Amino acid sequence: MLCVWAGPVFLVVYGAFFWPVAGFLPPSPPSWTAAQTAAFYAEHTTAIRVGQIGALIASVLLIPFWAVISGQIARIERAHRGRPPVLALAQFGGAILLQVFFVLCGMFWIIATFRPELDPAAVRLLHDAGWLMFVMVFPGYVLQMCCVGIAALSDDGPRPVWPRWAGYLSFWVGAGGAGGGIAVFFKSGPFAWNGIVGFYLPVLLFVGWVITMAGLMHAGIKRQAEEDGTPRPSTERESAGVR
Repeated sequence: MLCVWAGPVFLVVYGAFFWPVAGFLPPSPPSWTAAQTAAFYAEHTTAIRVGQIGALIASVLLIPFWAVISGQIARIERAHRGRPPVLALAQFGGAILLQVFFVLCGMFWIIATFRPELDPAAVRLLHDAGWLMFVMVFPGYVLQMCCVGIAALSDDGPRPVWPRWAGYLSFWVGAGGAGGGIAVFFKSGPFAWNGIVGFYLPVLLFVGWVITMAGLMHAGIKRQAEEDGTPRPSTERESAGVR
């Protein structure tokens, strides 16, 4: 249960450090000049450092959340004629890739504050790298959502881990998360890193998905614990004393 609720806790803690502390919401326009970008970092140096360090720490909470999802996928695969946990491993591999990029984005923004004498063009380069990486690293994320979706739809047990609609939801969230994949071609508009398709839609879908999956897994794991703790009826051979 701690792993399940690590996901929603991540949303709260990461959001708090990323938004009011670091001041990275709303995202800066890609059209900012080097002087505007450097001025932002100069005026908010300490806030950016504290906020992004806090965000780095908060991002670790995603690892146990993805781990428990992989555990549930493995449970589905194991019940499916003992199939090896390929989907579970693929999902967790994508999760680690996502975690690496979370860390790299924060580090680029932190590095941009390290030397006050840094040339404004270099500051903007680091700033751009962090934002483009933040919205464009969708392949591993889409893989994760597809793994969850496939697992949910293939679970034909009497009491599935996730309802079928959660599988379709995961596919849609994965598709929405790919919206930032072409942000490098735009400096304004809905597909830019601060646009509706490039940033807001993927973030809102991800937040809703994490909360939804946490609620479903909370109920599912509680049910599984009750089922696993129920004594199984003895077989005819055991009743006869045969071991």
